[in-house]
Formats: sequence, C-alpha cells, structure tokens
Amino acid sequence: MPDSFSTDGHRRIRRLAWIVRLLSLVGALFIGTLPFVFWAQPDWVAEVAARTWSLSTMQLDLGSRLWGLAAMLLPTAASLFTLWQMWSLFGCFAQGELLARRPAAHLRRLGLGVCSLAAAQPLGHTLAILALTWGNGKGERRLWFGLSSDHYLALLFGLLLLALAQVLSEAARVADENAEFV
Repeated sequence: MPDSFSTDGHRRIRRLAWIVRLLSLVGALFIGTLPFVFWAQPDWVAEVAARTWSLSTMQLDLGSRLWGLAAMLLPTAASLFTLWQMWSLFGCFAQGELLARRPAAHLRRLGLGVCSLAAAQPLGHTLAILALTWGNGKGERRLWFGLSSDHYLALLFGLLLLALAQVLSEAARVADENAEFV
C-alpha cells in the first residue's frame, strides 16, 4: 500500500468495495436466474409481452419460449460479465491496488461490458419478440427494434469507463516508472 494512501482512506475504500461486491453478487444471482424463471411461466410472458411490447397474438409454446430465453441470454451474459468485472475491480480496490495495471484492465473490461450491454438489450428484445411471433400466421409476425435513452446512456457510460480505464492505465504506467527511480 502506498505511503500517501491513508489508513482512513483505505478503510473507506474497503467498506465501499465490500458494499459494491455484495451488490454485484446479489445482482448476478438475480439477473442470472430471472430469465429462466420468467420464460418458464407462459402467463407472465404473455402479460409482459402484451403490456411492454404490445403483442396481442403470440405463441407461448415451449419452443417459442425457449427461443425467447435464448434471445434474452444475450443481455443476461453481458450483464453478468459486467458485474464480474465490477466485482473484480472492487476486489483490487479493497486490496489497496489503485494506480495499478490490474484495476485498469478490469475497468476497461467493465466499460466494454457496459457498451456491449447497450447493444445486447435491444437486440435481445428484438429476437425475443420475433421468437414469440414467429409461429403466427402471415402478416401477424412482428419484427420490432427499439432504442431508448437508457441504451444511449449505457453506451455513453461505457465509453466514459473506457476513457477512465485508459487514464488509469497511463497513471499506473507513470507510477511504475516513478517507483523504479526510488
């Protein structure tokens, strides 16, 4: 731990790291199980599809729901990867690794995860709607693609994290060079 890093500061960062890691774990458990629970319940799928995607005619057979589940595993996988990088980044912080290459790498992957989530969410929804309407008759299939300000903000936030990762990586390089002089 660097001399300039106070004990109080380390204690605060460790506490924050513990909270973020706990929230990441809870989020991973919830995000990792919810799609399976959701797609296993046709009534729930029908209610959400009608309310959220305005679908009045859809197929709720097992095959359609399995395709819907597969589609939604795209954003689920991106979310889990992102949470894993958050967990790892704050693990580095808890150990006192601040200006180092390892947290910079996790921050970079976190930014990539958030950017991929911005793309995976609308794609997953599009494919899920297609899965639910593929078995409908001609003219009743739906291809829907929607982007929201949430997707845009996720992309911008991911790009911000990528920029901060580059700054942290450069700071770590400078800190390593300075440590060699001493």
